[in-house]
Amino acid sequence: MPGRNRFLDGLQRVMRSFAPSEENFFVLFEELSDKAVAAAECLDDVMENFHRLELAVEKIGDIEHEADEIVHEVTRRLNTTFVTPALFDREDIFRVAERLDDIIDQTKGAIDRLSIFNIDEPIDRCKEMAKIFVQAATCLQTNMHNLAGLKPTDNEYVARINTLENAADVVHRSAVTELFEYEGDPRHIMKWLLIYGFVEEAIDSCEAAVNLVETVVVKNA
Repeated sequence: MPGRNRFLDGLQRVMRSFAPSEENFFVLFEELSDKAVAAAECLDDVMENFHRLELAVEKIGDIEHEADEIVHEVTRRLNTTFVTPALFDREDIFRVAERLDDIIDQTKGAIDRLSIFNIDEPIDRCKEMAKIFVQAATCLQTNMHNLAGLKPTDNEYVARINTLENAADVVHRSAVTELFEYEGDPRHIMKWLLIYGFVEEAIDSCEAAVNLVETVVVKNA
């Protein structure tokens, strides 16, 4: 019956409008991980091309703003979605988004201080950490883009980022040792300690994000 068919079609459209879409949250995680990679690449680029520092400050500000908008969208969807995706409850979703956003915030902190502290040129150890950061962020990005199909046994991302984080720790320890062997202006030491701290935290946040995802997947297996 034409009338009945039209009614059923309309009812299905209404039901679909209330049905949760798992891809919605996963896509937002993907977008945040893309921003994390963009942030890491921005830091790495300015380490290699320090004359572009002010451009990097502007770029990381844009990246942070875009990431904040994505986090706001995550919050908005959590407030309007009745059922969350399989494996992820509301708290898990928000925590993953926060961890991803932390990466960008820490990167902005590092780049901003390169400018605020009037750094003349980057230190080689910071260049090393920036390159490790790009690798960690890229691995995390791959993890986020494959999130929907992850299984409890899929721990390659965790292992890879853990290895990179350990490598960054080695570089960071060497960097701090070298700083305290420096016999010039003590402000030089303080400036770089703070910058190193932000970069280290950004890498640590990559590890925290991938560990959180693993925990959620295993918990709900």
